Amino acid sequence: MNLFGNSTAAPSLTESIFGSSPSNTDNPPSNNDLFSKSIPQQQPPSESRKRPRTGKKHTEKPSVKKATSETPRQTLQRRHTQSQHSILEQFTISAQDYQHSGGEDELYTDVRSLMRHHGLVILRNALSEQDVTTITTIADDTQRHICDALDAKKIPYNSSVANEETETFVYKELAVRCQGRMDVRYDYDDNVTTRTTKQQQQQLPSSLIELVDNLAASILHGAEPPSLVYSGWIFSHPGSANQPWHTDGSPLFGNGINESLPSYAINIFVGLHNADELLVLGPTEFVVGSHQMDPEVVMDTMIDTAVPAVIGKGDVLLYDYRVCHRGTANLSSTLSVAPSSASLSASGVVDKEDDHDETSGGGVVRKVLYQMYARPWFKEHLNFGEKSLFEE
Repeated sequence: MNLFGNSTAAPSLTESIFGSSPSNTDNPPSNNDLFSKSIPQQQPPSESRKRPRTGKKHTEKPSVKKATSETPRQTLQRRHTQSQHSILEQFTISAQDYQHSGGEDELYTDVRSLMRHHGLVILRNALSEQDVTTITTIADDTQRHICDALDAKKIPYNSSVANEETETFVYKELAVRCQGRMDVRYDYDDNVTTRTTKQQQQQLPSSLIELVDNLAASILHGAEPPSLVYSGWIFSHPGSANQPWHTDGSPLFGNGINESLPSYAINIFVGLHNADELLVLGPTEFVVGSHQMDPEVVMDTMIDTAVPAVIGKGDVLLYDYRVCHRGTANLSSTLSVAPSSASLSASGVVDKEDDHDETSGGGVVRKVLYQMYARPWFKEHLNFGEKSLFEE
């Protein structure tokens, strides 16, 4: 299936970046349009389902102000309150709503439009339970292998906020740049130590690869298909700190040009936890629409409008490289997911024992598979080390 339509004469670079006379918006962008800015015309929603609002940028802003100092329970309550904000509905869709004739093309069109207007998309129920199990198994094996190697070298990697210790380090295979948060390359090559973990035999599900490849191609449509720049894991340990607010890279251009460009790089997260559990483990927070704003202005004036993107098992989150966001603290050393409603019934979370200290261990590691896609000319410079963790 051709997602991009028929080829036409390639525009000049200036026309490609800044736009020219609009093409037929009833069809997908042409295959040779390096930076097509046209958004396919949305068809009226069918009566069988409610479509997200894709035709205009959001105007409603979350009004919940983040406290400068919160208890874990207050943080959890804030996350829960913000996760119910109506703004999230504007860029949340379900894969189940596209399981009809022509639904696949419709899905890619909607994702492209939502990304353009909001800078992020949540796709619910994108993967099967079996796919999630397979990915989780690989994640667990990877985490165990890496952590065993760090333990053998007596390198602390999960210092909690309460300890007031910040351990940062980089190896060829991984980097710890923020307290308690580990970034591990998916395809790292351990040729020093013989590995016996299941990851040697297992690959990511083909259904996942096909889905994210097509989603990336629908957003980063151009003369050439996008490149998979990076694939990796995020492991956020109990007691981890909030990340600083950031975008994933420096602007390509100054003077407001960067904010006017279509997407040139995106990240895709795969959900491996239940949504209620993720509220405790630390959802990623986003300033919606900030891909089209000056990042300095966003960080100075708009952080209080951020909302948590709470994704469940099998959900997929896509966001523009320029969106202002942060990973949040893992509270599971103090709070745990309850099997049924309890003292905080709205989120299904209860306090652990009153004498439980944040530094005493326990809790759940948040696991995220993420993949970064970009236009072929874009180069990402990831901050990893030269030395292998597995070298003596």
